[in-house]
Amino acid sequence: MNLYLDFDGVIVDSIKVTYKMIEEEGIDINDTKRVREFYRNLDWFKLLDEIDQINNSIKNIKKLQKTHMYNLYILTTVNSLEEGEAKIRYIRKFGLNIPIICVPKGIDKSIMVDPRNSILVDDYSGNLYPWERLGGIGVKFTNEVKDNGFITISSLSELETPQIMRQLIRKVKSAY
Repeated sequence: MNLYLDFDGVIVDSIKVTYKMIEEEGIDINDTKRVREFYRNLDWFKLLDEIDQINNSIKNIKKLQKTHMYNLYILTTVNSLEEGEAKIRYIRKFGLNIPIICVPKGIDKSIMVDPRNSILVDDYSGNLYPWERLGGIGVKFTNEVKDNGFITISSLSELETPQIMRQLIRKVKSAY
């Protein structure tokens, strides 16, 4: 089964850090044009050198690779070519040799790849709804406990647990 992992907010804590930077620059988060400009001009190489992983994400991705339970991919939205390059270099520096698919901002992840019978782990529900509408399985990555209709995890290590595996199997079976 294909497993697509979002980058920002799942592997690294870039969302929280960049939102704070946006606030410090006095940019209204709802000002789409200025926010996009901020992300396009951001030094992604520097940011990724300084940012924290979320719950040992790289170690957990390596463990998932060893299980051979999933065909692993990283599916990440990018605002610029530099952002894509920085994310690819970040993943490669840890010795992870998995495909990285960069999705240009404004294009839906479920259009870039075929979501049918595939899992997407994402912190943004706006990516998970279309994924599931097109036959995929959405897994919400969050520390919040709320019933949003998605399987919910707060660490990639949970993808190996019997509890999450049972939920994934139920979702796959209900799709048929």
